[in-house]
Amino acid sequence: MSAPRSEHAPRMTATETNRALIAKAFAGLERGDPSDFLPLFAEDIEWRVMGSSAWSKHERGLADVERKLVGPLLARISGPYRNIPELILADGDHVVVLARGDAETVEGGRYDNDYCFVFRMAGGRIVEVREYLDTILADRALGR
Repeated sequence: MSAPRSEHAPRMTATETNRALIAKAFAGLERGDPSDFLPLFAEDIEWRVMGSSAWSKHERGLADVERKLVGPLLARISGPYRNIPELILADGDHVVVLARGDAETVEGGRYDNDYCFVFRMAGGRIVEVREYLDTILADRALGR
């Protein structure tokens, strides 16, 4: 005899919710569609591109992240910028994504970087990002 089924689905934990939000966002990025990713950015987002190249930055606030990180990257890309998740791990407020890029530069070259993103979530929004990548490749493919 099986246990009676609940009429209500079990509630997702914070870990499951955060992982699901990021997984959905990266499913879109895999297709070159950022429409589920960009709305996750909190107004007070803090984004660090780790390393010591021209593309390594530390920006605070949605306006600066869009103007100084997202905008300059997309200005160097021709067509969709795809970011393909290979592994998504979550623990509480943190979600880690291993991903690989798939993009063409405006000059026709390739920009296919490997990434490790560490997201910190609060209230269903991304409040902090640490982005690890091959910064020499970024400089070479995207320019300084």
